[in-house]
Parts: sequence; C-alpha cells; structure tokens
Amino acid sequence: MMDNEQKRDVMDVSAPSGDNYPAENMPKKDVERPRVDQPGVSPQEGGYFLNKFLEGDAEKKAAGDATAETKSEPVGDQPSSKEELEANIIAALQEIYDPEIPVNIYELGLIYGVDIDDERRVRVTMTLTTPHCPVAESMPGEVELKVNTVPGVNGCDVALVWEPAWDMSKMTDEARLELGLL
Repeated sequence: MMDNEQKRDVMDVSAPSGDNYPAENMPKKDVERPRVDQPGVSPQEGGYFLNKFLEGDAEKKAAGDATAETKSEPVGDQPSSKEELEANIIAALQEIYDPEIPVNIYELGLIYGVDIDDERRVRVTMTLTTPHCPVAESMPGEVELKVNTVPGVNGCDVALVWEPAWDMSKMTDEARLELGLL
C-alpha cells in the first residue's frame, strides 16, 4: 500500500516572511489607513471611504465636469397626449426581460393593461407566467421603477393578477418567432 500523504498535492498557505519579497514589490511609503482592528475605530467611524469619494466628486464639480452633476428633473420631453405617454410606457416595458425566457414581458403578454388617469398616474395590470415564478417578488417592483422613469408619469401602481391565467396564446407573433414556436 502506498503512503498517500507523500503523494498528495499540498499547497503551503503559511504567511511568507518579509525576506521572500523583492524590494520592488514592497510598499513605497507607509500610508495610514483606517483599520477595524485598531482600538477605538469602528467601520462606520469617520466615513473614510465615503469622504474620499465625495472629495473626488467635489473636485470634478469644481473643474466643471458635467457628468458629476445630478439632475432632479426627468430627462426627455414631456409627452403631449395620453396616447404618446402610453407609447413611451410600453417602450419602457419592452426593456424588461423575463430572466428565464429571452423575450420582453410586453411581448410575452404579461402586461394586461396600462391605464393613465387625468393626473398622469399610471396603473399597470400584469401577471407572471406562473405563481411560482422566481421573480414573483421582484418583477412588479422592477415594472414600477421602469414606468416611473418615463417622462410625464406622476406615479405608478402595479397590480399583479392571476386571473385570467397567462398562457402561450397571449404572446405576440414576434415572441413566438423568437422562441421558435412559429
């Protein structure tokens, strides 16, 4: 019988001594960095990394970098009619894809209705392919966030319904073609 301990590949994970490192790989200068293991220092104390990030952002703004500025108003033109707003909402919904099927949720027929009231609040009625869908908890929230980004929308409510149940007849011809069902 062979001695397995001599034949086994073993990786030495012990810490090497300082003598094993070439001089060019050693730090050039000591930099004082906050450490959790220092007495009296907590990870939240001082906000070291946040402060460094904000300092860099302030420098960009001072230099006039347009990308560092944030805008509170929605990007794009306000639609002039409800029909145009609905078309923009549908275009936004077509950017959301089912994670298991390579087709967007609008073409799959998961969106049953988009209703816009006079104050331009939107109610999206939708379903999922199955109640046991892995994105059952996240998909309605994603739809709400996406619709709220459309210029002219003053809020969105998503109603997740199970009646009528989704079936493949609700898919568009484009979705069927994409999935090889035509």
